[in-house]
Order: sequence, then structure tokens, then C-alpha cells
Amino acid sequence: MRKIFHELRRLDEVLDVVSSYVELRPLGVELISLRDGLGRVLAEDVYAVYDYPPFDRSEVDGYAVNSVSLVGVEEDSPARLRLKGSIKIGNPPDIEVSVGEAVEVDTGAAIPRGADSVVMIEYSKSVGDHVYIYTSVVPGDNVARTGSDIMRGELVLREGTVLGPAELATLAAAGVSKVKVFVKPKVGVISVGSELVSVEEGVLQDYKIFEVTSHYIVSSLLELGAEPKFYGVVPDSEDVLEKVLRKALEENDLVITAGGTSAGVGDLTYRVIESLGGPGIIIHGLRVKPGKPTIVAVVGGKLVLGLPGFPLSAAMIFRSVVIPIISRLAGLPPNYWGGSEVKAVVLQKVLGARGRTTLVPVALVERRGALVAYPVLTPSGSIRVLTYADGFIEVPEDTSIISEGSEVVVKLFRRFWEAPELVFIGSHDYVVDELIKLVTERPNYKLINAGSLGGLLAVGRGEADLCGTHLLDEESSEYNLPYIKKLNLVGQAVLVGGWVRDIGFILPRNNPKKIKSFKDLFREDVVFINRNRGSGTRTLIDTNLRIAAKELEIEPDKIPRIVKGYLNEAKTHNGVAVAVLQGRADVGVGVRHAAEMYGLEFIKIGEEIYDLVIRKESMNKEPIRKILKILGSEKIEDILSNYAGYKTYRNTGKIIVE
Repeated sequence: MRKIFHELRRLDEVLDVVSSYVELRPLGVELISLRDGLGRVLAEDVYAVYDYPPFDRSEVDGYAVNSVSLVGVEEDSPARLRLKGSIKIGNPPDIEVSVGEAVEVDTGAAIPRGADSVVMIEYSKSVGDHVYIYTSVVPGDNVARTGSDIMRGELVLREGTVLGPAELATLAAAGVSKVKVFVKPKVGVISVGSELVSVEEGVLQDYKIFEVTSHYIVSSLLELGAEPKFYGVVPDSEDVLEKVLRKALEENDLVITAGGTSAGVGDLTYRVIESLGGPGIIIHGLRVKPGKPTIVAVVGGKLVLGLPGFPLSAAMIFRSVVIPIISRLAGLPPNYWGGSEVKAVVLQKVLGARGRTTLVPVALVERRGALVAYPVLTPSGSIRVLTYADGFIEVPEDTSIISEGSEVVVKLFRRFWEAPELVFIGSHDYVVDELIKLVTERPNYKLINAGSLGGLLAVGRGEADLCGTHLLDEESSEYNLPYIKKLNLVGQAVLVGGWVRDIGFILPRNNPKKIKSFKDLFREDVVFINRNRGSGTRTLIDTNLRIAAKELEIEPDKIPRIVKGYLNEAKTHNGVAVAVLQGRADVGVGVRHAAEMYGLEFIKIGEEIYDLVIRKESMNKEPIRKILKILGSEKIEDILSNYAGYKTYRNTGKIIVE
């Protein structure tokens, strides 16, 4: 039986609905040692038990003196003071200092009676029982007074503070050995789906997929200060799911499921949750895209949150729904984790969906002191997008388009955002991955595969430092340079020679359909896998299909209907190879390296030139300079030798146009 979504709720209604059934407040308080305090949330204000420092102490190695002894002293007119002894750190200051006297002290040692300052050892010279001082001081120089940092009885940290290394060290200095903290919410996590395989099993069977969403949920819960427990992958069985859910509810304060939340015949999560007890499901469906089939239920006073199974959908709903709930249960201050928002400008229009709030992931780029949000258009089942998307924007349900240049609010996936040192947007290539890894000291970069045309446009708009392109101009039969001119990038960007790679038909071993040319793609028994529009390979394909159609006396506009699979697009060369490997297509066009990686047949149809286009403003960036240096050296040949069908060409490393 299907259960239809009767009432879809807005995102901003969820907390109010939940709060009418469950109190969203901390679940209790416990006393813990500082050693166990990292990441915990203070449940009360904390006051200092001791002063810090607990006594007057020296901040340097030197001599404790009475400042009167050094009035008028200069480098060429030193004072000669009698040395009365020394005080080591941790020992009592049992020596008294009078005018004309000095006591040697270590950094951190107590200041003796009669001294009001310390002279750094660099400004002194010890001779027998005396010391010469070459500078004057004023009272308090190089002395940390009792309680100057923390005073006994002073409020040190407020309730709701998240304890990090600095907070824990401060509490220790104030003499606080134990603190009251909010109890960590215990959260059970369950993944639902017979198609899912745990990555720990290590083997992926045909038409199964690795379960990934729980990894995102569990790690995010840990960052939130919760205590997650994963109950494994549960198959599509009502009896099994009911058993696991009951156990999870018994052992935790809240349960999160991933998958099976929709209202289709095969989706059972909502039916099982509804059967566990009242009041049951209080929300089934949100007015958002993606994330519509989200479930919120209350069973025995405990919340059950059902998230979509697709990773990107789950991540955005986690950020919008789960984080606000868990934060309140954990006692976290507002906007502590994942709740941060930043304002940015979108440089291309973003489409919405009437009647539903549209969630669009974006990558943030800093340009001329302003933040730019780059929409990342990808299916909700994507996972890698979460490694380079910084957050998402909401297109309101009553808005069909957010216009280019509009200011938007980006809800961040992470607590902090850091400007990437390098942004690449363009055509996918293995060598680009390796180059960027070589020239960046840490993984603080954006690498977004958006096709050759998408990359050129991103460079033109200032969103990318560089792009990779292999666009063939049909009129001139020349790669890349004509597009730099057509898109008015001359003067804004620099075209740098990259490399050449073999391009051809990717086929099953032994080529069972005996495909030899583009004419064969028009055959009734051949299924083709195309490349995505905007990619250089797609331009090459379309050019050759039109030539073949002319020879076969077929009208160009009939190509999509005659070539089976023409409308079926793969985003990468690997995607083409896998489609052929799995038998979903008989042939596709891609690079030789992809074919050999999957043990497939390859028929070369030509060579394509893959160049780099660099925004002029980015030419002085250190990673860019390093890339250019590699391209101009023998090292590029060593890199290319790792990839079948790759080689340099006459322009490799040279500036073609600027």
C-alpha cells in the first residue's frame, strides 16, 4: 500500500512542529574530568578557584631588582648591583632585595620581596659578586602579577561554551579539575536498502552500490558532539527493519535512518516507523527539492528522523533539519557547527521549482575581496560534490529564477570556510589531477569538472583560476584558440599549450559489433553512449556524426532519433568505459587510457589537444607558476608516460595567446 504525502512542510516549519511533540533541550548533565572534556559543552558558568598566575613571577631570564636602583642608567653608564643569590622556578622567594641589589631569576620564578621588576639577562654582565645593568626599568617590567590573567572568583567560561584545547588549558590554570557538561545525545543510525553493500566487505557485486550516507551522518554527528552508533545496513524487510529500529530506539535518545523514506511500493521505512507506536509520523514530506521524502516521527517520546538515501540530499537535509535539532539536544550555542551562513554573489542564473524550495549546492570562490557562489549542478545521488561544495543556497518556493549578479545566503556545510589557493573548473583529465596535487602543498583547492565550455565561461566570469579545454572548432578544425576568440577571452586569459591524447572508440573486447567508423553508429543493432554537452569530446562527436550523416544522406536533425543512445550522456571518459563494460552501450568515444583501465578495446580515430586556459589575474599565483614550470620541463613527459595515449606536442608549456 502506498502512503501519499498529504501535507508537505516548509523547512522553516520543522522545528516548530517537532517542538510541539518533543522538548528540544539538553538531555542531562554530568560531571567529568578535564581530560575527558574535549568537545563537550559546559552546562554551567565556571568560576576560577585560584589566581593565575598564583604569585608574582618573572616573564624572562634575568635579574630581579628594585627599579629605583636603575634610575638614569644607560648603556654607556651602567649600574653596579650586588648579587645576593638566585631563585629557581618552583622554589620559594626566600631572599629580600634592597636598592643596589639584584637576585638572579629564571623565567617563571617567583619575584622576591623588595623587587618590583626584572632586567633581561641580555642587558646585564655578571662579574664576581656583582652584576652590571645596562638599561633602566620601570615597576612591573617583565613581571606577571598575581591574578593578572585570571582572578580567583572570576567568571572564566560561560554555560554553553564548547571546550577546546584553549578552554581546557584555561580551566586548568584556574584550578578547575572537573566541570559539569551536558550529556551527549546518543543517536542510532540505520541505512536501509537491499541494494546497499558495506564498503568494509570490500567487494561490490553487480548492480549493488556501496553504502555511503551513514559515513557522512555518523562523522557529522561526532563533530556535533553527539554519540552515534551505527546499526548497519538493513535490507528491505519490514521484520528486520522493525527489529533493528526497536533496538536502536531502546538504546538511544534519537534515531536517524537513511533510505526508504519515499512513498513508493518498495519504500518501507515510513510504514515500519508508523507501526512502532504513537504519535508516529508527524512530518512525511518537505516542500524542498531535493529532500522531499524526509520523515520526522515521534515514538515513545523519542525522535526518529528519516533522511533520503542519496548522499547529497541527505547532507543538505542533515544541515537544514538534523543539525538544529541535535544542537539543541547537545546544548550547543546557535550556529556553532554547520549553522554558519555567508553572503555571496551568484554570477549565473539559478533555477528554482515553483511550489518547492530548491536546494542548490555551491562552491565558494573569493574574487577581488568578494565571495562568489558557483552553482554545482549535479544529481542528488552524488557524493564527491560534498568534497568541493562549501554549502548550498535556497531558491524560495515562490521564486523561479535567481538572476545573475544577485546576492544570496550560503548555508555552509562546515563550521569554517577558507578561500582555496587554486580553483580549476573545466574538462576532466587525469593529468590535471596529478598536476594540481604536485603544485599545492595541502588539499585546499577546488577541482570541478564542468566540461571545456563550462570551464572557459568560468574563467571569463572570474570564478576559476584556470580551466582545461579540448574544444574542436568545426570551421577551422583547430583546437581551443578559436573559442578563446569567440568568447572574448583574449586579454583576460592566457592560453597555454598542454598535451595531446589519443581519442577513439571504446568497445567491448574483440569488437563484437565490428564497429569501425561513425557511420556504424547509425546501425539499428548499435547502442551508443554519448558525452555531455559542453565537453570537448561531445563537440568532436557531433562534428563527426554530421559528416557521417551527410555521407549516408541523413538529415542532421534526425541524428538524435537514429543514433540509439545519442541522448544518453556520460560526464567522464570513465563513465563511457563503464557503460560499455556493463553492456549498457556497444560503443562510446573517449581517451585510450580509460579503455585500457577497464580492459576494453580501443580504436583510435584521432588525437585531441588538451590545453590550459589561465585567468591573467591568477598568473602570479604560486601554484600556477609551478604548473607552468612543470609544463616547460622534462617532468611533464614523465607524468604523461603514466597514461596510455598521452604525449607532448609542439606547444606544450608555451603561451599560445595572452
